[in-house]
Amino acid sequence: MNVKQILVNLSKISQNLIEKSIVILTILALVWQFAFPRLTSLAAFTPDEVVNQTIQGLIEELGKPRVITVPVTAYNSLPGQTDNTPCITANGFDLCDNNQQNVIAANFLPFGTKVRFPDYDPDTIYTVQDRMNARYAYRADIWMKAKNDAIGFGFKNLKMEIYE
Repeated sequence: MNVKQILVNLSKISQNLIEKSIVILTILALVWQFAFPRLTSLAAFTPDEVVNQTIQGLIEELGKPRVITVPVTAYNSLPGQTDNTPCITANGFDLCDNNQQNVIAANFLPFGTKVRFPDYDPDTIYTVQDRMNARYAYRADIWMKAKNDAIGFGFKNLKMEIYE
């Protein structure tokens, strides 16, 4: 077999591979469209509309909340504010891998409870993933990426919507 024949064979193989790849990608796109229509349709909205629709949809799915006022502080993944595994919460959730400010610590709520602070951050649904020092029986602590943000947050009494 000479070089020219090898190149012709490689060209045929490449063409066949490309045709099969296009068919597979088309099938995957159709499956995605029908399996996840809500996610696909979000591309037609601006980012603010997507956030508002997503949050509103989540709130509707969660149902009617119990509303309380609770003292709230903030913390970071620093050894001085946590234990010797600062990225890992009390229930094993990795804050550093998640890297989203949607986690709270609260001793008075079960792990996995969804909450919202409508007067502070109405577009975020927080999940109880962590615990605080035992002396804080009735307080919430929001995880924040940056230490300065947590310091700037300080101490607030906030309305908390609890979705159980």
